[in-house]
Amino acid sequence: MAFRTKLLSTGRSTNEALAVALVSCAYGQCLTQVFENTQIRSGTSMEAVLGPDQAHSSTGYFMSGTTTNANSLRPFMQALLDDSHMQGWVAGHLLNEEMGGRGDVDENLTPLTTRANGAHKAYESHIKRMLQQCHLIDRDNKGHDWWYGVRYSVTAYPRATVDSDLIDTCVADHLEIAYRYIKIKKAGFPQSVRIEDIDPSTDKFLRILNAAGGPNCTSSNKQNEWCNPFNTAFSVEIHNEN
Repeated sequence: MAFRTKLLSTGRSTNEALAVALVSCAYGQCLTQVFENTQIRSGTSMEAVLGPDQAHSSTGYFMSGTTTNANSLRPFMQALLDDSHMQGWVAGHLLNEEMGGRGDVDENLTPLTTRANGAHKAYESHIKRMLQQCHLIDRDNKGHDWWYGVRYSVTAYPRATVDSDLIDTCVADHLEIAYRYIKIKKAGFPQSVRIEDIDPSTDKFLRILNAAGGPNCTSSNKQNEWCNPFNTAFSVEIHNEN
């Protein structure tokens, strides 16, 4: 998937297309529940490795995501919409469409309040800024042995108490999001995919990576936001409330 953006450079700025490569993605099993004698499903977890340029179109790693539609998470979403007290819900992607996430696969979707979904988007925007910096390193250092990317995970935690007659107890309590910079070995890719964590105490591109800054989310839905001292690894809880 490609989006145009202003790259965050320490010495210059440029505007160019950034292709997001979905190097790998794994989903957890769907959470299956029964509400008013109807089976409802939603995604539980996602872990992906993203890179800006390391996979070319011929390798098939530029994965196109899809939007949600009227059939996404049916009948779960329909039950929410039918409840007059449960307005303002969307079928939220665990992996964003622009990062290759599908809007028609239950494993990648969970019902979110519009506020929780908006908070999630703020962290997705931060990941995109991080990928912009990975792109900048690759563009200006073609002879380097590694590409840089982001390992990203989302887990949807169920509520402590579930009542099969109350739809609001069936939605996730909160999302736990974690992401960090990683390196992808060029040699052997894509037949052999070697991924390593960066060492922020010695990595020569740390200054460029850090130009992505930190997440910019002011939503009250976020809790326990954390980053390491090097500003290269992040996590947060997003609570699923209006």
